[in-house]
Amino acid sequence: MRKCILFCLMGIFSTLGLRAQKTPHPEYLMKYYFTAAEGAKQSVVPPASLVNKSQNNLASYYPCFQPEGLRFNQFPSQSQTGFDTILSIDEMISCGPFLAHRTEITNAEYKAFLKDSDWIKSNLGFTVAQLKPDTSVWSPFGATAERAAVINPYTWLYFQANTYNNYPVVGVSQIQASAYCQWLTHVLNTAPEYASLQAALNKSNLTLVAELPTVAEWMCLYDMTIQQPTRDGVVNKKIAGNYFRNNQKMGGGLFAFLQHQETQGVFVAYAGMRTSRGLNIQNEMSESLLKPLPVEQNPAKPYPNLSHLVGNVAEWTSTPAYGHLYNNKTTILNTNGQLIENAYQQVNVFDFTGYLVDAESLKHHYAIKGGAWAKDFYYLDPMAIFFMQSNHRNNHVGFRTVLHFYPKSDTQTRP
Repeated sequence: MRKCILFCLMGIFSTLGLRAQKTPHPEYLMKYYFTAAEGAKQSVVPPASLVNKSQNNLASYYPCFQPEGLRFNQFPSQSQTGFDTILSIDEMISCGPFLAHRTEITNAEYKAFLKDSDWIKSNLGFTVAQLKPDTSVWSPFGATAERAAVINPYTWLYFQANTYNNYPVVGVSQIQASAYCQWLTHVLNTAPEYASLQAALNKSNLTLVAELPTVAEWMCLYDMTIQQPTRDGVVNKKIAGNYFRNNQKMGGGLFAFLQHQETQGVFVAYAGMRTSRGLNIQNEMSESLLKPLPVEQNPAKPYPNLSHLVGNVAEWTSTPAYGHLYNNKTTILNTNGQLIENAYQQVNVFDFTGYLVDAESLKHHYAIKGGAWAKDFYYLDPMAIFFMQSNHRNNHVGFRTVLHFYPKSDTQTRP
């Protein structure tokens, strides 16, 4: 009798569509909004004679300021066209003038930093061991039916072997990248090989500071070195799909750049993707890559100024998440999987409650831009962004430096 009742109940539940039904816990559908606007550094446009003379050893830096010497670079941000939980806010962005390293910082350049152990210990408070790249970011190759797990050879080769001196340094945190910038500032202002630069700085009453770029500065670099060439009619109209649409405001500059690079035999290293996010696109070369490309992968014309601003390794910035990242609680996902208005919405929707970490910890998360060989194609979108804690290290994030020039009287009070 009990068995009959049980079978009857199972039949009723099955008929009603209740069989194996899961009732998820109500939760907010969180969307995060990022603003790139921040206080522009009060840097100044250096004299052309200081920047252009080869004896000043600044040929490896690209001058990122308007030719007419305007005080600030200002431009509208693009609309974000990818799919992600962090969405950009359309806004006007401005930043002071600066010079940007034409390539990502290499293993060789970072090794030169580590060799200056006495200065590091006296001025940075770190030991050299604390600032060495984390080589364990190269994950072992998984076990197969034929063999056990194998240690990735890049664990002892990528940073240590001179063969890879011209490859971008990885396995460095935002803290380590910032330490490198402090050392580079010291070198540029004191080392004998930069005597000509130092004399030119003194003559102009300027001091030079090496730093990580802000997000606004990174986006300014993109605007001046990749986006602007499309204004000369370079945009290719034959790109399939609509993941990035063929116009300036929707990423056309990036698509034109990628296609032009690869048709000229200059590869852009990124992971590609085959997802439902929009466009089924794959960079076949990067699928076989187990590491980044060398930094001096010359951009194809008409993009001759910077290498690997997008792709290869993503790049640390000096922009913290705190004060730039907001979330939205106006919509919730109900137990039926429907998006409905949140009846309990508070007046102030911009807060950090429910983020992966608390608000205090969020201050120590920094923005990373540019996409990477091990990240989805989506992150090549100039507006795409992701955040990592300042001590985070992996095998697809590196950095490039920027130089700011300040009047000597302002160096103690600059922001």
